[in-house]
Amino acid sequence: MAQEQTKRYSHLMHSIPSNSSIEYPLNPWIPLWWSAAFPGYGHCMVNYPLIGYSLIIFEFTVNNLAKVNKAIFFSMLGDFQSAIDVIDLRFFYLYIGVYVFTMFDSYRRCVDMNNNYVLSYRTTTLTKTTKASSFSVNTLNKVSPITSTYWEMIMPGLGSLYLNHLISFFFSIITWVITIGFSRFYVGVYYTCIGNFEKVKTILDPQWYLFIPSIYGGYVYFAYSQAVITNFQFKLSQSQFLRSEYQHAAFDMPLPVLPGGNTMYIIASFEHSTAIELALTELEQIGVEKSDMFALPLRVRNEKKKLFDNAHYSDGVSFVDLATILGAICMLLGGIYGFVLKQGPILWALYGLVLGGVLGFLIKFIVIKKMPSLDLFGRRKTTEIVMMIRCGSTNDDQIKKILWNNQALGLTEYDPNKGEIE
Repeated sequence: MAQEQTKRYSHLMHSIPSNSSIEYPLNPWIPLWWSAAFPGYGHCMVNYPLIGYSLIIFEFTVNNLAKVNKAIFFSMLGDFQSAIDVIDLRFFYLYIGVYVFTMFDSYRRCVDMNNNYVLSYRTTTLTKTTKASSFSVNTLNKVSPITSTYWEMIMPGLGSLYLNHLISFFFSIITWVITIGFSRFYVGVYYTCIGNFEKVKTILDPQWYLFIPSIYGGYVYFAYSQAVITNFQFKLSQSQFLRSEYQHAAFDMPLPVLPGGNTMYIIASFEHSTAIELALTELEQIGVEKSDMFALPLRVRNEKKKLFDNAHYSDGVSFVDLATILGAICMLLGGIYGFVLKQGPILWALYGLVLGGVLGFLIKFIVIKKMPSLDLFGRRKTTEIVMMIRCGSTNDDQIKKILWNNQALGLTEYDPNKGEIE
């Protein structure tokens, strides 16, 4: 009796009608940072929402019992005696242990997720993209990261609703309403708008107000990153579908299979530049005949490239990640020192948010300029030429290396004997 085949590794995406969990390679320092900013956020980013929500509730509860935010507030202003007086040691040491653990655990789980992603990617051949019930329908579609970010900035939770993360939407709304209610944030906004800055300093409660930079920055980054991850998974699932349904063995390739059954096809994309001519001449030097190369210039749509990701352009190269991290840090500092500065904590928190966001944007801008497949603003260069090369399996690695070294934008290989793209 034949045994039923089992899967050791999970699929890349698991959906229920109200939510989707998508495995995606992530820098482990990102969840570690957001765990430091607000315990629980890092776990939400690595697909452990139940643990994340539990830690967020813990942070709200124990931080308020220990008065940690007030102690931070007084310490940053140099009033160390008030910080000592306000802290409640009964809960403070309990808080420290869990706080440090959340950073360690989110980092560890992110490393595990990255490893599991690689193994799942190698074994997953089909991704189910729709889950429906009488309660809701959850379908994997391309979304706009900038739209999700915009609505999340207007009101935390709306970006999650746009992405159909219904559980995250309800949790975000509840925690945001509680935070602004106890901090009296919107009351402070009102008095800031009419110029009564001294009134703002007496209205706001620092214990609750200092939650806002981390909450706001974390929710905005989560909405943006989940949109990018959704688009990434959409491309991957569509690639699986096309590979399964539209790579028929009977298709006549432009370059016929060579006798002997040792033929490989390497397909690469380029933009117009001298690099492609350098690649072609270098291939000829290693013995690839012109009859084994097929270059096809494309007619490219004449439209302006977009600086930010949208539903039809999302490469995962983000100016938002570092901008939200530095924005949250500077917003926190502005919110603290605004209590002793002339224009009050609301405006100084806003100044800090803008300053940190711009600084993060500029740093990422400088880093991205060094990436060869991206333009100055981190946008993927346009595919203008598609090249197909017929070769044997013995020299395919050498050919791929030449193409990559000459600024190929993308590359894949097709083995007609297997009938699939590697």
